[in-house]
Amino acid sequence: MATPDKKLTSKVAIVTGASGGIGRVVAKRLASDGFAITVHYAGNPAKAEAVVAEIKNAGGKATAVQADVAKPGDVENLFKQTLEAFGKVDVVVHTAGIMPMLPISGGDVETFDKVITTNLRGTFLVLGQAAKHVPAGGRIIPPLPRRFLALLR
Repeated sequence: MATPDKKLTSKVAIVTGASGGIGRVVAKRLASDGFAITVHYAGNPAKAEAVVAEIKNAGGKATAVQADVAKPGDVENLFKQTLEAFGKVDVVVHTAGIMPMLPISGGDVETFDKVITTNLRGTFLVLGQAAKHVPAGGRIIPPLPRRFLALLR
């Protein structure tokens, strides 16, 4: 973890799925290291605003932006709103995803399609926008296995 005198200044990160789980931990860690954070969320503004409040209460900068990562226009807007709020995007950490715990034997194709659309197409769209906006020297971080969560705490 960065010491106060070595904190980054004026770096901006978008963290997808930052209203909970791994994304929340990543967003708070990056904020503690001096990043301004766009807290992305899909459907729960209260949870996203709670993360924003935690970051701001600790002296950081953050904003919450709603987007369905499976929709190109939503993902474009996520980046647009970040640019409007902070002027640039240095890092994108894509943690948004869903994992319904349903038995496969039920053959719920609609749920399967939602998982594929969110997790696969969403990753494609977010990383594609990141490639357009993150400059040389920035970082684009694809979905992380859950075992890495312990390393961020």
